[in-house]
Amino acid sequence: MTTTGTNFALFYVDDSGSEAHGLTTFSWIRVDPAQWAGATQRWLRFRAAVYRRHGIPADIRLHATELAGGRGNWAQDPVRRTARDGLSVIQEGLTAMAALPGVTLGSVYRRTNARGRNFERDKQDLYRCMIAKLDADLHDAAAFGAVVVDGDGTNSGYNRAHRALANGSRALVEDPFFRHANTNQWVQIADLTAWTGYRSLRPGGRRDRTTTWYGQILRHLDQAGGPVEL
Repeated sequence: MTTTGTNFALFYVDDSGSEAHGLTTFSWIRVDPAQWAGATQRWLRFRAAVYRRHGIPADIRLHATELAGGRGNWAQDPVRRTARDGLSVIQEGLTAMAALPGVTLGSVYRRTNARGRNFERDKQDLYRCMIAKLDADLHDAAAFGAVVVDGDGTNSGYNRAHRALANGSRALVEDPFFRHANTNQWVQIADLTAWTGYRSLRPGGRRDRTTTWYGQILRHLDQAGGPVEL
């Protein structure tokens, strides 16, 4: 496994998927803390460009689902924005991500016919398997890490997944840290990654170019070469 410049990594995690399409996914952005500040500044320069081109201020969340649907505060008057505009923002964001220093990423998924609570159970089990994989990868690299997840911490399943690791030798320290995507740029980056990873797995029409973006724009950052089924 390729290591970064330090022996500690930050993982920003978000989920995606669809019960209707029988697919649940998680994606992460792995950031070298030694390059976190420089990468953040480069991303904020991208956000300034988004404001100039699309009128979306840096304090407005980039949420892939809303952007792709032409919904959200960014789409309101005085200038009417469309789904096409939103997809352009997503594509520009992915391109900016692909050039950030000290960054790698990954995605995992599970196909399921479960519904309701059973779908949520499969989603939580996928998170548990992902955490076990990240912990094992850190062990192999003689490194440590911490996970930041979108949310407010009320879903106790995330904490349980971390506490299920072997506490005497775990490489992922602490329970997950929760940050709201509305106020955290890196969690927003994880959201764009998760949405794009999900779109690469979901069947699309011939004109649905979003299904190719993970492979075309992000694949070189994914050490597995693409989403992994767990």
